[in-house]
Amino acid sequence: MKINKVFVTGSAGFVGNHLCRQLLELGINMAGSSSTKNKNKLDVTDINQLHSIDSSGVEVVVHLAAKTSVDSASKDPYQAYYTNIVGTLNLLEFCRLRNIKKFIFMSSYVYGQPEYLPIDEKHPVNPHSSYHKSKLIAEQLCKNYSHDCGVDIVILRPFLLYGPDTKPYMFISTVIQQIKNNGNVFLSGKYTSRDFLFIADFLDLVTIILNEFPRGYNLYNVGYGESHHLEEVTQILAELLNKKITINYNNQIRPGDVTKMIANISKVSNAFHWKPKIGIHEGLEKTLQKARYT
Repeated sequence: MKINKVFVTGSAGFVGNHLCRQLLELGINMAGSSSTKNKNKLDVTDINQLHSIDSSGVEVVVHLAAKTSVDSASKDPYQAYYTNIVGTLNLLEFCRLRNIKKFIFMSSYVYGQPEYLPIDEKHPVNPHSSYHKSKLIAEQLCKNYSHDCGVDIVILRPFLLYGPDTKPYMFISTVIQQIKNNGNVFLSGKYTSRDFLFIADFLDLVTIILNEFPRGYNLYNVGYGESHHLEEVTQILAELLNKKITINYNNQIRPGDVTKMIANISKVSNAFHWKPKIGIHEGLEKTLQKARYT
């Protein structure tokens, strides 16, 4: 690895936990809240906490900390906007003050109901919740700091990440629990589909970016490049768990809900010579290797 030390925010989250473990295995030193003993202690909205971090030797900040639940953001939009916008602003200012010139920001799907498929980076943005809107505003802050302060920035827009240790409110986790509990699985719509990317493929991409960090401001869609119906994913999980299930559709489609998404990953693939390797069946199997014991 060309990078020796990284500062990761959100190290206790789904992506952050996996990323920190992988970076440590690669021999990369971690700063601040990225170390195991300091997990859960950093409030990115508190600039004073950031000022107390020893950033000596840090070459890259990977900013993952955020309010990530769409439902929670809908119920409490203030906290979603405050955490995701102020937290990002604080980290960007942290980079400026500490002369850290490389910054990776974990954004989200911000396109709303697609006008065409697959979705590339030129697709019009139409964020459909407070969470997604907060991410888009944070992206603009990243762009401004890149242009104004000379920070090299990579924005990643993952469509749907999954794998072991996903949060309880995330789709895969909720389906697994319903299958295990009574076999009655409730889905939002019969024709809803998503572009699922296994966490290991995403981590491989981040590792490549750390080694081949591009100059300036850079924005990439990240997914597998295929779409799978929620029913298909549910059936695969049931087969892997050897459970009989009943699928129910509540059909409670909320305003702005997205029924289908497929990422056009040609830009990120060409930039970093990266392609996902783990298909949906293998990824779900790997997810369950740990989930079945929890």
